[in-house]
Amino acid sequence: METRALSPALPPVSVISLGSWNSFSRCSPEILERLLATAFDRGVNLLDIGYYWDKPDTEEAVAAALSALGAPRDRYMVAQKLWLWDYPAESFETQLARSLGRLRHDHVDIVMVSRPTAGLDVEAYLAEVVALIGKGMARAWGVTNFLPDQLREAIGHCDRNGWPRPVLQQMQYNAMRRGVVEGPGYAELFASGEIGLCAAHIMEGGILAGHLDRDRVDPPDFAQGVKPVDRNIARDSGHIREEIRARQPRFAALAREIGASVAQLAIAFALAHPGLKTALIGVTRPDQLEEDLDAVRFVARLPEIRAALDALAIEGVAHPKLFNPHNDI
Repeated sequence: METRALSPALPPVSVISLGSWNSFSRCSPEILERLLATAFDRGVNLLDIGYYWDKPDTEEAVAAALSALGAPRDRYMVAQKLWLWDYPAESFETQLARSLGRLRHDHVDIVMVSRPTAGLDVEAYLAEVVALIGKGMARAWGVTNFLPDQLREAIGHCDRNGWPRPVLQQMQYNAMRRGVVEGPGYAELFASGEIGLCAAHIMEGGILAGHLDRDRVDPPDFAQGVKPVDRNIARDSGHIREEIRARQPRFAALAREIGASVAQLAIAFALAHPGLKTALIGVTRPDQLEEDLDAVRFVARLPEIRAALDALAIEGVAHPKLFNPHNDI
């Protein structure tokens, strides 16, 4: 598995990483152990983990599987999400300490923090994140969905204060939902190498792979007993999902044209982004993982279908709003 450098504080990261919302916790203990064993055997070395509002057992499930495997701690890295749901009443240190307890780890490798809400003192906010590294609770940090100006501001604070810069920006990015990542602001940041792209939602919650019935169930509806089809997926920022469903057969035809599965084409597209460091996949079966990891060989075939692939990009893509399950509607 190809790897790419993140920072002097970390080993190079595999270009495909494992985990996403509603991934690990959807596996039985036996399947999760096999899934992680397969990932490690194939060179995947980053697990993206978090405490999720509708799957609160994710960290414990991963901890149990890693323990059962006897996986050496230097064999993998953990990227751990920190949320703003109860911040600043609950500090990042308190939140991370609780997650470390559930993970049975004494540190994570990357803490991933959401973009700050309006009114927060950004420098103080970042200082609290960087302090986690100084306390040995994390080795590096990254961000999710920071706006371009916020990223530049954060990098500026780091340089002035002698803090480590963020190593990753996690964003939704796929063959049809690409306008934000490839648009003004972000395109320049990723091209400059100042921060690396961690591509998430690369299959639109599985819709690009053919699971057309999947959609979002918001926290209030979930609390009332509404269950998602197969799994829950992210909100439809920009309201383009119906058009994604409509274009999925054309996407599948392009995959057949180069001899790939639709999932492999979706992954290969993300891997081809010049600023990409790692792409997240959320498989739940070892055989799926084996297939998805073979997507790397199709990156070289993309020029054959590039014009048709670019024609599938959808206008009107929007940046996701900040999420809070306590008040999300």
